[in-house]
Amino acid sequence: MRLLPVSLAAAATVLALVWVASRPPVGSEPAATGAKAPAAAPRKPAAATSSPPPAPVAGANPLAAVKAMPVKATLFNEFLAARDYRAIYDRLDGSPEGATAEGRLVLYEILRQCATITEGRRYTWKPPTPKPEEFLASIAPTDPNRDKRIAAYEQFTANRCAGFEGVSLTQAELDRLLAESAAAGDPRAKAMSIEQQLWQARRSQGRNGATITDDQVAALQQIAGTRDPEAIRVAGRVLSNSWADYSLRIGPGQQPIEPRAFMNAWLVLACEFGQPCGADTTRMQQACAMQGHCDAQSFPDYLWYYSSSPHDSQLLVQYRAYLRQAIETGDWSQLSVARGVPQLPNRVTFVPGPR
Repeated sequence: MRLLPVSLAAAATVLALVWVASRPPVGSEPAATGAKAPAAAPRKPAAATSSPPPAPVAGANPLAAVKAMPVKATLFNEFLAARDYRAIYDRLDGSPEGATAEGRLVLYEILRQCATITEGRRYTWKPPTPKPEEFLASIAPTDPNRDKRIAAYEQFTANRCAGFEGVSLTQAELDRLLAESAAAGDPRAKAMSIEQQLWQARRSQGRNGATITDDQVAALQQIAGTRDPEAIRVAGRVLSNSWADYSLRIGPGQQPIEPRAFMNAWLVLACEFGQPCGADTTRMQQACAMQGHCDAQSFPDYLWYYSSSPHDSQLLVQYRAYLRQAIETGDWSQLSVARGVPQLPNRVTFVPGPR
């Protein structure tokens, strides 16, 4: 891997060259553009009862201190690492393991991606992926990362759904799997259920009609407090999104969040709490294949080296400190919701992307 810059001036130069609109790999959570929230004060700003985290130190990579926990051997992580979902599906379908909260969630994830939905299918966003011949033609023979990009493309686009041609169910049956997992207490399923409810409300009420309630915000904070990395990832995505009559403020000064840096802070925390975030994950393979960003060895490394401006990196570190403090202590007083604040029309939307 190439050496990362160590001075702030050098960091700014490199980041200016490689900055791609402050977004991680195409199709992952920070996939859409939007405007910074207006700086109006909230109706009821939360009291800053916790000591603010220390300000980040300028100079070297501000994310260098991020230390990820070892990835646990769980069924969900087995699913994330799998290159063939059929074997896991056959093991879980109709088995005691498949009847657990985690088993129902993994069945939901597999069938959502692989099964044929016969009735009531809802739109699911997927990142555009070029055909193999188009992809190969797009890479110059002299590209120094050509071999890495081709290998990453083959891994990223591998058919993990082979053998599901005859498997079908309705959208209602698929949703039932997620609901059963959430009812059995799985925090990931609970967060996904809240996200699903909000998107259904937006589809029926329109962008300016669907809002996240205070109870849903509190539930997502509690879900993040379980320290499950996927639950943190989903809860953060929901809280980072733009909903009607909803704006977030953070820190002692209750400043409006900048959505991309805020979303990326949640993703970094998911890595820290045990989410697979190495170069072999689909999110990183996509970045290497589609953008030629192949030298980062972890997602936090990718964010600093390729995807965040110096300003965004500093914000990300600050947000991460506030959010980690809240997750570990249960004190969310540094984060408050402002209602009744005018919102700009070009608002950010984050959708699920490769993990």
